[in-house]
Parts: sequence; C-alpha cells; structure tokens
Amino acid sequence: MNPLALITAFTALTLFSGSGYAQSSNVIPYFQRQGHDIIDPEGKQFQIKGVNVSCWLYQENYVLGGAQTAQKQTAARLSGLIGEQAYYQYLKNMMDSFLRADDIRLMKSIGVNCVRIGFDAVLFNRDSTRQWFFNSIDRLLPVFREQNIAVLLIMMVPPKATANLWCTGYVKGDTMLWDAPDAKQKTIDMWGQIAAHYRDERMILGYDLLGEPAINPKREKELIDLYVEISTAIRREDPNHMIVYEGNNYAIDLDVLSANDQLLDKNGCYSFHLYSWFGLKMEKHLPKFMKNARLSNRPVFCGEWGINRISTISKQVTLMNQEKDMDGWIIYLWKALELPTGKEEKSRPPYYGNWFFIPFDDLHMSLITFKVDDATRSVIDWMSKVKNTPTPNTKEVKNALNQIVKISNVKTCSFNKQLIGALGLKVP
Repeated sequence: MNPLALITAFTALTLFSGSGYAQSSNVIPYFQRQGHDIIDPEGKQFQIKGVNVSCWLYQENYVLGGAQTAQKQTAARLSGLIGEQAYYQYLKNMMDSFLRADDIRLMKSIGVNCVRIGFDAVLFNRDSTRQWFFNSIDRLLPVFREQNIAVLLIMMVPPKATANLWCTGYVKGDTMLWDAPDAKQKTIDMWGQIAAHYRDERMILGYDLLGEPAINPKREKELIDLYVEISTAIRREDPNHMIVYEGNNYAIDLDVLSANDQLLDKNGCYSFHLYSWFGLKMEKHLPKFMKNARLSNRPVFCGEWGINRISTISKQVTLMNQEKDMDGWIIYLWKALELPTGKEEKSRPPYYGNWFFIPFDDLHMSLITFKVDDATRSVIDWMSKVKNTPTPNTKEVKNALNQIVKISNVKTCSFNKQLIGALGLKVP
C-alpha cells in the first residue's frame, strides 16, 4: 500500500473510531458528538443554555394570549375573513419581524448560547413560503455567527400531527403522521432540502427531527424507522451536522431510543421534554433520562421545559446543572405576551379550560414579554376560536394583526428579571 493510502485509512479510522463522531483536529468545523459530549466548532465542550422561539416560523396562539388551537384552524379563520392574500402577508410580516438581530444580541448579553427554532411544514407547500422560511433564517445567520449563538432547527408541526396536541397541528379526527405514508415522505423530503441548504453552515447545532412524538408503544419501532429514513435523507445532503432524536410519549420516554440506538445516526444525541404540570418531576425523571443516555454513551439535553412558578423553575434548572453528564437545556420560551393576573383573567385563555393546571398567581412564560391592547386581545380570542367571542370585521382584524407585528419588536418588550435570574443568566 502506498503512503498516501495509509494516511487516508488512518485518518478515516481516527474520525470514526470509538463511540463518538469526533475529528482528530483540535478545531472542527461543525458541532459534533464526541461520546456523551457535544463539541463546538472550536473543539470545546458545549453546554447548552438555550431558548425556544415560537410565533416566528410557526404560530402558537397562546403565546399571544389566545387559546390552544392548531395554526391551520387560525389560518382558515383569518383567510375566510380577510382573504388568503392578506393572511399570507401577515405571516410574512411575522417572519420578517418577530425575531430580529436585536433579539439575538440581547440573548447573547444575558448568557444564552443556543436558539431552538420551530417551524411549520406548511411553509413547504408553496415555493414562495418555502423561500420565506430559508430567507428568514439566512438573514439572521450573520448575527448568529457574530454573537456565537448556535441554531437548532425543529419541525414542530409536520405535514400530519405526531401527537394529539394542538402544537403538533392536531385537530380532532385528523389522521396521524404514523398512518399517512405520503406525509411521512413529505417529512423526509423536507429534511433533505433543509440539510442541503445548511450543510456548510457552522452555526447549525443540529436537526431536531420531530417535536414531541407520541405513538402507541406497540408501534414505536415505526418511530425509529421514520427517524432512520429522515436521517438517511439528511446524510445524503449533509454529512456534517448532528441529528437530534426526541423520545416517545411527548419526548419523555427515551427507552425506545436506547433500545434501538444501533440504528440511529452516530453523530446524534437525545432530547427530552419535561413540563411538571401533569405530575412529572425533574428529580424523578432526570435519572431515567441520564440512564438512557449513558446506556448509549450519547449526549442528552432538555429541549423544552418551563412555563411555571419561579420556585419550580429554579429547582429544575439546579437539578439539570448539577447533572455532570447532561449537555444542557433549552427553556420555553424567549418571547410571549405578559399575561395579566386579575380575577377576570381566570376565565380567559390561555388559563381557562386545558390550562387549569397552570399556576395562575406565579406564571412565568418567557424571558421577555410584550403587551397588547384589549381590542387586539379580543381579535386573538376570535382567531383561536374562544367560545362566545364576537366576530370582528375586516378592519378590526387587520388592525389587530398589524398591532401583533409591532408589539413583538424586542425594543418594546420588558425583561422578566425574575425568570432570567432563576435560570442563572445575567439579569439586565
């Protein structure tokens, strides 16, 4: 064998030997897995302190003070009243304004190093909206690089829902993703397009394939099969970036991942979610998550948590920070409506109905907050199908949508200093 061939073979063994996906150089071009650690492009261990961004590339009405309804219901309601063209203009305005360079610089100033960006697969149904998706991220990538903040992309709303939750696009009676072959293929194809677009971008932390999947445990191998197909499509386009796998049962059961770890991409990590409203306790579940990760020698982080009392959030972040083998957390949420706490609020969304379990008197939903006037809040109630809400006229709706776009500007927002402090970040 000639010397060049020997060098090439040795290099390949160095790159892919052991349990990690690390390169032999001290400086690597992308975020990667090394055993149970995440390594940044400078070759240093990366501990995530991140925030989730909603209402930018997908919409959640409760973030604006509305009810928990799937965005496709809101889209149909708005399009029916103001017309499809005006609705898409509102969507474009939100994509242009909800997250800006000022947001990213502010994140950096308080100690955030990662942004988990959710998106709706419906944006890929049209050439124009698909281009809006890429343009929205691309225009901010120079600022992410400047501030050294990593970007994690997550398909929050697939072509068909992954769980019976509004946030995955579910409406009662819908066919689920697991029973929709065409929707599965669309999901696979979209990730291939995204991977092709971002294959050379060093600030991409990775691709979080599906948000909070929930499939019958008897069928959960189908989740792994879909993960494998998506991962294969990504690797055809992008050999570089990490792939993030969420567990079953709304991302709180990692057993299916560790049991099938040999099928998952080597340059990948696990992610769990934990909201304590349903009796879930960090002190009980965190050891289970860590056991799954250690079985596979994989990185693991908390992709969603929060929206709670300060005392609970403080306890949870302390437990996660103390877990030496854990790779960090991404709190929900960066920006949302500052909800009033008067008595009348208990009968309004998002407190009413399904939110009865949320601590009303000490609810902290986001690191920065904005306010809306009563007229806008009333339209948001109508948008999200709150019962007994009067139907506004076209002018009222357009005024409210313009107001939503304006008030979400970070320059008009307020700091939630209690929450920022509880997270151990730098209080402004």
